[in-house]
Amino acid sequence: MPEMITGKKTQRYSTEFKVKAVEWSHQAHRSVKGVAEALDIHPFMLSRWRKEYREGQFAMKRVKKAPADAKQKIQEQDEVARLKRRVSELEEENDILKKSTFSGRGTTEAFRFVWKHRGQHEVKALCRHLNISRSGYYAWANRKPSQRAAENADLLLKVRRVYNASKGRYGSPRVYQALRREGLVVGENRVARLMREWGMKARVTRVYRRLSKRRDDLKALPNYRLEAKKPVAVNQQWSSDVTYIKLGKKYVFLAVVLDLFSRRIISWRLGESLSADFARGTLREAFTSRNPAPDLLFHTDRGIEYRAHKTQALLNHHRVRHSMNRPGQCTDNAEVESFFKTLKGELLHATSFMTLRQLRKHIRGYIDGYYNSHRLHSGLGYRTPIEFEEIN
Repeated sequence: MPEMITGKKTQRYSTEFKVKAVEWSHQAHRSVKGVAEALDIHPFMLSRWRKEYREGQFAMKRVKKAPADAKQKIQEQDEVARLKRRVSELEEENDILKKSTFSGRGTTEAFRFVWKHRGQHEVKALCRHLNISRSGYYAWANRKPSQRAAENADLLLKVRRVYNASKGRYGSPRVYQALRREGLVVGENRVARLMREWGMKARVTRVYRRLSKRRDDLKALPNYRLEAKKPVAVNQQWSSDVTYIKLGKKYVFLAVVLDLFSRRIISWRLGESLSADFARGTLREAFTSRNPAPDLLFHTDRGIEYRAHKTQALLNHHRVRHSMNRPGQCTDNAEVESFFKTLKGELLHATSFMTLRQLRKHIRGYIDGYYNSHRLHSGLGYRTPIEFEEIN
């Protein structure tokens, strides 16, 4: 503690001592409390000196030196503060590094990254990490949007509207075709770029099928589709298949009948067990709704539910020519496989259903209210199945 001047009730400090203490306390990386502790004085006293210093009340009368160890304490505090700042900077840089995924895409992308994360990090730290100038960033941020940027913003709203209307099921090709149907002239790559930049991706999932190991035992009909011509009207060629859907802790089965000309789902059935009656019921509904002429080509996989005597009797009654996949060639029935992939990706992926009634309601809404009537099909020139049947 500084030496006390005798003869006084209170100790006095030299003006130079006070000025030095005030100057130290005004440095950005130091606090009043830290300087007071180093000088062994009360923080309130240092605060009063700071006020008197601002008011110009100090007069150079006596000279008293600061304590011998004060400088060392101040240096130690400075080093601790410097290390804390460095740790904080490294943690922030590590956090920024985890978020930066645009490496090599140019200065504009770096500016956009700073703009996006300026609420979580200081602009100074972001610019230092990305090696860009703050003046350049602020010039970019304050610049009025170009005509192209304004057009992109307007286009983005339209893309978002189509994407949301499809409940996230449309990728860029279908969004592009939907905008064209509205009369908007725009490039497909531009739509794809906007969707990629704003994270709009189509809902998709992979469908896995386990191939049967008993191929030699499957005595079934040949694949007549390999030699058949492409259908030119409805009710010339149908295709059918069954897939499984997880419902809680068990699996249920979905059977569909699809018209290969228009890709329209003619009939479908959801059940808890896979049997010949299940597949035959779906097929009977299709005959009732479409009443096809004789010599219809009906293609399926080599499942026992389609090879059963009851199913074959129904097909013979309607004079239908039954065609089946080649052993191990599930792509022979690609159209129905594609529908199942679309259904699972756009409706069932990342969604859980607890009851069969709930699942049936959602599948009905998807097939009847969306897939057949609203979903643009790339194989149909980006028309819906119902629309394609009406114009043909």
